[in-house]
Amino acid sequence: MVRKQFLFFFLTLAFISLAVVGQYHILPTNALFELLVLCTFLFVAKRMCPSAWLIFCCCIVYLIVTLALAKVRGVHPVDYFIAYKAFFYIAILCFFSSKVLFQETLLRRFWYVLLALFFIKYVIWIALRQEGRPGIFTENNYEIMFLLLLGCAIWSFTRSLKMTDWMALATVTFLSGSRSGVICFLAMFTVFYIKDFGWKTVLKLLVVAIIAAGVVATFISRLSGGDLEAIDRVVFFQGFLQAISDWGWQEYLIGSQTLTPMPESVCNRLQYYQSLFSAGKPGVCYSLVLHTYLTRVVFDHGFLGLIFIFVSINQLLKLSDIAPRARLAAFSIVFLNGASVSSINSVYAVVGLIILMTGLYPERLVASRLTSNSEEKIK
Repeated sequence: MVRKQFLFFFLTLAFISLAVVGQYHILPTNALFELLVLCTFLFVAKRMCPSAWLIFCCCIVYLIVTLALAKVRGVHPVDYFIAYKAFFYIAILCFFSSKVLFQETLLRRFWYVLLALFFIKYVIWIALRQEGRPGIFTENNYEIMFLLLLGCAIWSFTRSLKMTDWMALATVTFLSGSRSGVICFLAMFTVFYIKDFGWKTVLKLLVVAIIAAGVVATFISRLSGGDLEAIDRVVFFQGFLQAISDWGWQEYLIGSQTLTPMPESVCNRLQYYQSLFSAGKPGVCYSLVLHTYLTRVVFDHGFLGLIFIFVSINQLLKLSDIAPRARLAAFSIVFLNGASVSSINSVYAVVGLIILMTGLYPERLVASRLTSNSEEKIK
């Protein structure tokens, strides 16, 4: 029952969004998806794959230690939760690894309906010349990541996507105008489309080159006649470099002290993003203001934290019997999204990974049958 309610919740919010003109949604979708993850977690939290316990324990110990340090330093709870949200998410994902929730027929229907709703909302947005980039739930940097992860799940059922699937997904992605979205799509397409090398591979590379040209065109269109300084992510990265200019080797390994504020000069330069400043200390900004998750995680948790997060994601996907090619595609999507926005710190990455982890794929079906036969023989 929970699996149908999970997908129905998505579609209900998507249909509501179609009736909204000039904004993404009338409801707080981010908070609602957070609630969806927590409610679904309660249904699967009865047991955990034994191999996931190490990841879970590492997350919990790290959260307990850093929370105590944050309390001593007087850090606002909201600031702490935003900076350490990925570790909460990974701990929750540990309970979803190796579970089965979604069958192929149900998930394919969801995929087609959702693609259609994304297309309709994006076309309406562009046709009415609304300000900003189109979105059905939230800023499309996040929701396109979810849609691509859902595509990885659909691919995993038959080890392929139909040409119509690719065309629909490409259309929605390029309509979004999201730079991170088109890069993630290119990575996903390359991983799934090129399987071996030969004359056919040359033709496939030409197709990839055409898509890459579309990616470049998207970047150029977003420059609006400016130079690299016009790209906000370049400005954020410059702020990051300034913030770590006096780091020693230990900071590079484990990051700055728990919730260390960014330098005042960086906060002053990024005053435009005042909404991302500290929830409890006006004028103070933390790594959140850098937007780019890869720089945020290095600043807060060091390269060891960065490695732990992405190795854990890969391991949980592996425990869920996700095919290597699908794991690589999902890993690429989450990592490349982190080069622009929130990656695994976003609930849209989490719900996408939950669906990917819990599909009833062919190898899982075979494994369950073998297990059942073995149990019957033992009896």
